[in-house]
Amino acid sequence: MYSIEQRDEQLRGTTAAITYTLGFDRAAQHLISVRMRIDNVTGDAITVVMPSWSPGSYKIRDYAGYQGNVTTWVGTGANRKSAPSKWRDKASLVIDTKGASTVEIDYVIYAHERTVRTNHVNRFHAFLVPTAVCMYVEGRTDEIHHVMLTHNTSAWPSVSTSLSPVQAPSQQGMLFGALNYDVLADSPIEIGDHQVQTFDLAGAKHEVAVPTNFSIDVMWLSKQIKRIVTVEAEMFGGVPYDRYVFIIQVYPGAGGGLEHARSSVNAVDPSAMLDKTKVIGLLSLLCHEYFHLWNVKRIRPVELGPFDYTRETYTPMLWLAEGLTSYYDDLLAYRCGFSTEKEYIEILSKDHIGKLATVPGRNAMSTRDSSTLAWLKLYMASPDGSNRFPSYYLKGGVIILLLDVYIIDHSDGKYSLDDAMRAFWKRYQADPSRGLTENEVIGLIEESTKIQIKDRLMSWLNGTTELPYNEILEAVALKVVDTPKPIESVKIGEAVTFANVPPAPYLGMALADSGGRIVVKSVEDGSPAAQAGIGIDDEIVAIEGKRVASPANVDHYCGVRIGVPTELTGHCDGRLYTTTITPLAQPTLRVIEIEQPSDRQKEMRNRWLRRTL
Repeated sequence: MYSIEQRDEQLRGTTAAITYTLGFDRAAQHLISVRMRIDNVTGDAITVVMPSWSPGSYKIRDYAGYQGNVTTWVGTGANRKSAPSKWRDKASLVIDTKGASTVEIDYVIYAHERTVRTNHVNRFHAFLVPTAVCMYVEGRTDEIHHVMLTHNTSAWPSVSTSLSPVQAPSQQGMLFGALNYDVLADSPIEIGDHQVQTFDLAGAKHEVAVPTNFSIDVMWLSKQIKRIVTVEAEMFGGVPYDRYVFIIQVYPGAGGGLEHARSSVNAVDPSAMLDKTKVIGLLSLLCHEYFHLWNVKRIRPVELGPFDYTRETYTPMLWLAEGLTSYYDDLLAYRCGFSTEKEYIEILSKDHIGKLATVPGRNAMSTRDSSTLAWLKLYMASPDGSNRFPSYYLKGGVIILLLDVYIIDHSDGKYSLDDAMRAFWKRYQADPSRGLTENEVIGLIEESTKIQIKDRLMSWLNGTTELPYNEILEAVALKVVDTPKPIESVKIGEAVTFANVPPAPYLGMALADSGGRIVVKSVEDGSPAAQAGIGIDDEIVAIEGKRVASPANVDHYCGVRIGVPTELTGHCDGRLYTTTITPLAQPTLRVIEIEQPSDRQKEMRNRWLRRTL
């Protein structure tokens, strides 16, 4: 039966018939050496497979493309000899065992892509994604698997992973284990000289591992993570693990996260610790990935586990896995005290509802379809992608916001989406081996909240029309308006009013500085840029005869001509062209508070945004 649950005590002193020995002698060249040993072999042949993707990241990555120098052997000691093998397909190797009971496969992995879902190894550290390192044996994924790390512990003293220690470190290396291949696949490993903080909470051990070359206050970060654990554990009535590892990668340009059953990997730019808005974004990311240990790792669409690691796994329910989590991450950050009520509503306005309003694809494809097509539409999005589909993260999260407020309103504050989450959790505990169907999800929401939501929810998930913001949000004294945000008077010193600054115009194109060339990265359908015939990868050369040297120049020159046809000189494929663009005022869809709310609206708002800390 499919299971990703594991406790460290279950692996102590175990033996395994499938083991991996990982070496890092060529780490400076970004190489990992792997020896995979398979005992208790029967029959004339076995097949080993390198996964093609990692659960939680819906893109075929063909990890076998980074694998090389594959050699196969049978027997041990003096009887060890080369074994014939043949590739069945791009990632599957069939080995002629010649009746031997032991098979070994040697290979190397090139590891030089720094993301939360790919291997990155250099002379100073190693970050390993097991699906991109460890092949599995067809038909034997339910067995215990061991991983031996053979690295210089003086240079790399820290190992952070949710794999369980099997025995004390020895001269041979550090031995870790997983109850099955699915647990191994779900357990990334960070090795190096990174900072580590630990704390005990909710009856479990927690580790905060921060690999970085930058000065980061890891103690402060750990303190905030304790708040996250406290708030989320209280919501579900405890935690489902004995140990959890937060890996937080900090390096320039970093971003994103990936969830696991007993760990998460979170990547942030160093500036995230220096700016208030970015700090809140980091803490929201941590809330998001930690929440996933319940929602998606355990409370999951039926298609997401057990996995076929060789091909796409399609589901229309990433609105549950990611959309719901995207709603809760900022809400949980608010519950933790990382943002005020006013700041949280501004986040909903700017980063959720307001952001969705800038995505033309919300009217071109449903949220359920964008989920099914995530493998191409999100993880392999074209520069034109926002015109063609809505992210199930973004639109899914907005739909869940409306669902939560709808439940609170129609139950007179007696129930909220939290109650449905606890019902999902009880269902998982009753049968961890099987995920949820969409009908089961809707049934559990209705049963736990006593509110009929199926027709409403499915119309939002299947539809491409605008969502009924004001109809729903009025219950909590909010409304969505399409009016400019009032300009606040800015003073210099005590009495000098600052000069008027031209507003940033709406052109409908994203620009980037590429070596001094101002290049168009995307164009929104129906926008001034689209109407002017501007295309992706065009260079913007001049506005009204004035040479532009930065995206800010374009904003400045166009900002003073809102509503006025403006000459734009562009460059495409070695030729200059001239067109006319009419800058518009920025879209102004935003969430505001209703003046003089009723007592009931205040009550419903308090029910929605109450805190327990």
